[in-house]
Amino acid sequence: MQIRKAVDNKMFPHFLSIIQWTLLVISLAFNLNYSVAVTGAVANGGLKVIMLFHLWMLFIPVVLCLLFYRTRKEGIAEKCIVGLSMITILFSIVNIGLHFVNDLVSLMNATEVIVWSLYNSMFSVTMYKISIVFLLPIIERIERIDEETIRNKKKLWA
Repeated sequence: MQIRKAVDNKMFPHFLSIIQWTLLVISLAFNLNYSVAVTGAVANGGLKVIMLFHLWMLFIPVVLCLLFYRTRKEGIAEKCIVGLSMITILFSIVNIGLHFVNDLVSLMNATEVIVWSLYNSMFSVTMYKISIVFLLPIIERIERIDEETIRNKKKLWA
């Protein structure tokens, strides 16, 4: 029952997005990017290989798109993430497709950079939403406390 409440929470997709982005960065930092398939296409005398990173960039935005599509009416951040994930999916499909084409390495690398940039943009929008939901009330509370102390000091001087 607790898991269902957590999944039904409006902030669950945002936290899942952060966890997935963190796992991706950790896997890249520790060089856990393994080859999944060899396509047989060649570029500059070497074979093009589909890595785990390429599949991650395809499937994770699909999951995020489905999760955020459910909550897209909540705000502009959710709509933005749905749009970014759709564009990420399209560029990721193009990137994987270019692995099967001989040559065109520079175009393949350009689409990979675009996919990575869009994925990081989704993370940035998610961090913005989490900051607004959790940090803004704390800042407002601190501001109210400061205003009350300033008023109390003025009353003491009067």
